[in-house]
Amino acid sequence: MSSDPATTVLAVGSYTSATGGRGAGVTLLERDPGTGRLGGVVSVDECPSPSFLAAGPGGVLHAAHELDEGLVSSRRFEGGRWEVLAQVPSGGAAPCHLSVAPSGALLVAANYGGGAGVLGLAHGAVTGPEQVLRAQGCGPEAERQEASHPHSTLFLDERHVVVCDLGTDELRVHALEGARLSAEPVQVLALAPGTGPRHARLHGGRLHVTGELAATLTSLAVDDGRLSDPVVHPALAVPVEQRTYPSEVAVAPWGLVVANRRAEVLTLHEVVDGTARPVRDVAIGALNPRHVAVLGPHVYVAAQDSDLVVHLALDDDLVVVDRSTAAVGSPTCVVPFPL
Repeated sequence: MSSDPATTVLAVGSYTSATGGRGAGVTLLERDPGTGRLGGVVSVDECPSPSFLAAGPGGVLHAAHELDEGLVSSRRFEGGRWEVLAQVPSGGAAPCHLSVAPSGALLVAANYGGGAGVLGLAHGAVTGPEQVLRAQGCGPEAERQEASHPHSTLFLDERHVVVCDLGTDELRVHALEGARLSAEPVQVLALAPGTGPRHARLHGGRLHVTGELAATLTSLAVDDGRLSDPVVHPALAVPVEQRTYPSEVAVAPWGLVVANRRAEVLTLHEVVDGTARPVRDVAIGALNPRHVAVLGPHVYVAAQDSDLVVHLALDDDLVVVDRSTAAVGSPTCVVPFPL
């Protein structure tokens, strides 16, 4: 996530017809750096279901194509056109998240269909996969936890990466060993059964993990690549009658923001002594907030089922003072992208 409020373009991933979506591929949207408001479409690169995007050094954009035969691609936008630099297998089915190592030497793809693919990076473009990290296990929710389902990964530091496995309720830490990761985890931390860990962020010296199935946010201590002391709070500030499903957690000037699907709100969390606590639910005015990006006081939401990217501007009291939208079919990810 970038925190540069001068960013003028956002890259948006989407589901396309390849997986039943209405998007076209990777879309670049204008953003006014003064007001934060969304503008028109700069460019669209048509490709199959690039559901997650990650910006790399040198203006390279990596995409996870969430297909049965998973793919990861690297592309660059220059001279008003896209150039695809590379496209390789992700190491499994349905890749839904990408993490670039701080060193820029490798990229890890979380394959929801099973396994975390470790891909090389050569001149900014993906190669490989070099290895696939697999796990066994299940959880109590039969429809979503019948097997391992890695939903995201995150580098805890330059030497350790954590895999958030929604299917097994585990956080598995692997150590960096040269250009690869340790075949076996150096730590396996089990969250409460039925948590369904989905996405994670580092903030305030701790790791914060959304529990998609339990509607929670868990804060954990991080020490030399090891996790401990989990503290669990609700993902929502005000409970609702229907079941909700938190998706993305993002770092913001006030602490953290969590997107809560079905409630269709963003929940603002303060972080006190390293522990996140929900403070306020902010209505999005759109359906299925799948992913969030924050640029200063401006929040951008990929509202998948409304075919909209939504921009909310917050004041110092965390009150919405402006809103703008841009039409994008089945948006799933929004990333600040330097041009």
